[in-house]
Amino acid sequence: MKEKKCSFILPTMNVEKYIGPLLENIFSQEYDGEIEVLIQDSSNDGITPKIIKQFPVTYVWVEPDDYNYGKTRNEGASITDGEFLVFLSTDIEIIDNKWLAKLTGHFSDPAVAGVYGRQVPRKDCTPMEQCFIRHTYPPDSATIAIENGKVTRRQTPVIFSNVNSAIRRSVWERIKIPEMLKGEEEEWAKRALIDGGKIVYDADAAVYHSHNYSLKRVFHDYFDTGVAYSVSKKNKIVEYPLRRFVAEGLIYITGEYKFMLTNGYTSWIPYAIIYDELKLLGMALGYKHRYIPLRVKRALCRKKNHWDQYDDVIKEPL
Repeated sequence: MKEKKCSFILPTMNVEKYIGPLLENIFSQEYDGEIEVLIQDSSNDGITPKIIKQFPVTYVWVEPDDYNYGKTRNEGASITDGEFLVFLSTDIEIIDNKWLAKLTGHFSDPAVAGVYGRQVPRKDCTPMEQCFIRHTYPPDSATIAIENGKVTRRQTPVIFSNVNSAIRRSVWERIKIPEMLKGEEEEWAKRALIDGGKIVYDADAAVYHSHNYSLKRVFHDYFDTGVAYSVSKKNKIVEYPLRRFVAEGLIYITGEYKFMLTNGYTSWIPYAIIYDELKLLGMALGYKHRYIPLRVKRALCRKKNHWDQYDDVIKEPL
């Protein structure tokens, strides 16, 4: 039986190192169904578009100032027509040519709204990033659903990630991805769960993905995370109070230092202490963003023009 059509929606910006191998891997997947690829490009390097146009893809230009994680992906989904929508970060490396079949195979269960796969750190990433990815994307698969009227997080640390994911178009047609500063995929997954669907984490549908962020980037990213958390926690269906978040954060940091001590990264610990303090500071300030003047908030967040385009953290798509 022929598999259903997959539409890849890939936002790109200056990813000349990764985009060629990624597209080659997508088109070489062992998948008995049609594959279409939409590229939403905001590159200014002059190289990425040339590489992209060597492949049978649909190319759309997106002004960098117009880019929003949720909005841009919704626009991409509306242009395509596959029954499964595949969202990826374009700096990943797909590990094997059966990855797509693994990811989409879960949709044989009509209750499954979305699937996300494991991320594996690259060998050259920092020990902090290694520890974070291994903790967040464990080797055991899980299915997440509503239990006793609550969306729990016991099965796996993160609900959903568009770094390596697929969602059912019919669900997306009812539940669009919200336009947010950050965390839009988790917010979408929460809404899909509330709608009665399931979210699957497949550890076998894996990709290589990691970053070596500067201290400045870490602070800005976690400020944005704190802002998003201040919104998502308002829905009491999500069972994740602030005290639990803080407690788990302290446990995680302790585990991080233990990981460094036992794996030969002792010299990284002083840097990791600063790194973790900036994460916590950014998170705390982001959580209290409503008390921060707009000009300061714009300076603290990573996507600074968010506050020029949006009045709040989240906007419902039309």
